[in-house]
Amino acid sequence: MKKNKLLSVLLLAILITGCSAQADTDEDKAKEKQAIKNFPNKTIEVVIPFGEGSASDTFVRQYSKILSEHSNANFQPVNKDGSGGLLGMLYSYQQNNDGYNILEVTPSQVISDTLDKSEDIKLLDEFEPLAQIQNDIYVISVAQDSPIKSYEDLVEKSKKGKVTVGGVSSTGLDDFATSQFSNEAKINTEFIPYSSGSEVKAAALGGEVDVYLDKVVNVVDYAQSKKVRPIIVFNDKRIDKIKAFENVPSTKEKGLDVDIGSWRGFVVKKGTPKAVKDKLAKQLKDAYETDEYKKYEAMNLVDSESSYLDADEFDKKMKSEYKKFNQIAKELEIK
Repeated sequence: MKKNKLLSVLLLAILITGCSAQADTDEDKAKEKQAIKNFPNKTIEVVIPFGEGSASDTFVRQYSKILSEHSNANFQPVNKDGSGGLLGMLYSYQQNNDGYNILEVTPSQVISDTLDKSEDIKLLDEFEPLAQIQNDIYVISVAQDSPIKSYEDLVEKSKKGKVTVGGVSSTGLDDFATSQFSNEAKINTEFIPYSSGSEVKAAALGGEVDVYLDKVVNVVDYAQSKKVRPIIVFNDKRIDKIKAFENVPSTKEKGLDVDIGSWRGFVVKKGTPKAVKDKLAKQLKDAYETDEYKKYEAMNLVDSESSYLDADEFDKKMKSEYKKFNQIAKELEIK
């Protein structure tokens, strides 16, 4: 009898504990649902994985300002510079997946994935895209007094020996873009890395390299003042909106399948609730369509073509870029 009574007490205790745990679970789910419904109700960090004053930093600070002015949230830029964007990515990974931390991404992090630069974290494994906002086009230029006057001259020069190409960072985006261009154009090049864009320009103007690779926005002033001559843009069409580039042929025009360029977008930690991602994606798109951003885009010469990609399109692009960079890394024998 006593044994049966003890068993009944134990069963009752288990039942009460189970009900209590279920109540706690239900309460947690209700709180989570309410938090998603109220999102956002505090400041959203926008992580810039590069240093202050960089093009990526300037973009995020301006975009965060526009986001804050045209939404019901405060977007706060935060710099986490180091290791080519990896430290910022690691910082974002360490935050909660609640939507209050979004990360700026560029091709640098995709290249890091390709080269397995981080054993702890991978962009494409741990984050989900929200939107691409900017797209920068590459251009190859020469000093104004260079004997290379055109793309055809560049090809002819390569038949006599290596063409030296100045750019930023070995095993970085400039190096990869140069490799893709060289393979498509079937020219023999040697990539010469420098630590900054200003050093690259100085090397080109001083005759240290034959040609140099840079983004259109960084070349336009030099082209307009006739210090350099752009000879080919890595794009499907000419950049007719900018007078200094209207007569510069595109890679597609020359029969080259070269489309590597720089871009900037935003991702969020995997596991963020879909409703939160949808709200963030809408805020990003709304900011992109404002007059303030269009003026900023035009001023910074990143409006030569539509740059916006939604989450699905951006996801496809990053995966496609990964495959492309993976192939180039093998060709460069760095993987």
